[in-house]
Amino acid sequence: MTRSTPPTISLPVQAVQAALDALPDTIAVVDEQGVIRAVNAAWQAFMQANGGEPETCGVGANYLHACDRAQGPCSDEGPPVAIGLRAVLAGDVPTFSLEYPCHSPQEQRWYCVHIKAFRNDEQRYATVLHENVTERKLMAIRASDLDAEVAQGVRTQTADLRQENSELDAFIGAVSHDLRAPVRHLQGFLGILRRRGAERLNADDRQMLDVLDASASRLGHMIDELLGLSRVSQRALQIRPVNLAQVVLRAWANMAPETQGREIDWVAGDLPVVQGDAELLRLAFENLLSNAIKYTGGRATARIEVGAHEEQGSWVVFVQDDGVGFDPRYTPRLFGAFQRLHSEQEFQGIGLGLVNVKRIIERHGGAIWAQSHPGDGATFFLRFPKPAAP
Repeated sequence: MTRSTPPTISLPVQAVQAALDALPDTIAVVDEQGVIRAVNAAWQAFMQANGGEPETCGVGANYLHACDRAQGPCSDEGPPVAIGLRAVLAGDVPTFSLEYPCHSPQEQRWYCVHIKAFRNDEQRYATVLHENVTERKLMAIRASDLDAEVAQGVRTQTADLRQENSELDAFIGAVSHDLRAPVRHLQGFLGILRRRGAERLNADDRQMLDVLDASASRLGHMIDELLGLSRVSQRALQIRPVNLAQVVLRAWANMAPETQGREIDWVAGDLPVVQGDAELLRLAFENLLSNAIKYTGGRATARIEVGAHEEQGSWVVFVQDDGVGFDPRYTPRLFGAFQRLHSEQEFQGIGLGLVNVKRIIERHGGAIWAQSHPGDGATFFLRFPKPAAP
């Protein structure tokens, strides 16, 4: 028995267009050259609402060129989408997806572009679909906020913390949701470009790729530091009596890789027992000691001292070094995100360590401040409240 081939059903062009228009997501069909062959009504409405023109985003326009030269609220994702579309049309990958923010002055929006290849009459085409994932993203953000509230355990403490850090938390949320994926795509495509052009790249080309790699890695580190800051803010405190002498000694021991080969006069005075979270306090002192080690790097023999004294019903702990110091006029900038008082060429860093320390100490009901003059070293002071007498 022979099996017959099913008949091919050919739909009228009007029926195909009606089917495309019935889809709620924006969709276009492009050919191997990236020329748009068909779009649906949602595509036209979305492009017009975001500054697109029929000449650049309508039927007959080259979508690859439009992405390469994208402008407007969603323009940052244009070049990565063009790279992904080229890879799909060339047959290097079967599909490509990229999630991206596309906020407007009226609302926050997120989309995910899905590109998939198909063949028709031996010709290669691709569908480009922009899915609106705003509701899912907002639900995830709300769920994350709820988890943070539950972790805090005390609703009033959570409300106070959210009020104090609302702007920074919003920025951290945007970074975590919107920047990590584009950075991964950038690093991935740089790797692809390096492999494909290995034989054609000259020394200048490789140097430019090295600069791009280093910049992408630095951006990735900044994002990781911000997410670490977010975790410090949301981690539930494990309050108990903490011997700061043990915490500081442990933090100093963890600095061994940074002190290797250095001559450092390390002085640790008597330190009090305070009520706090031992792990978070260790992280705070690691940041302070790391700064002291870094900024005394120009001295043949450096001096770093940690001590404490009582002051008006509280303990004041200090971390002092004899490094390069800083101009006291810029002291308020020390504890701001990405604020640096020295150039990257002089001292490497992201500019978030002291932000972390400030968050940790303030969550313990304390305060932090600093004193310094250029060339005279720096002293950081941490105030810890004494527990009330029973």
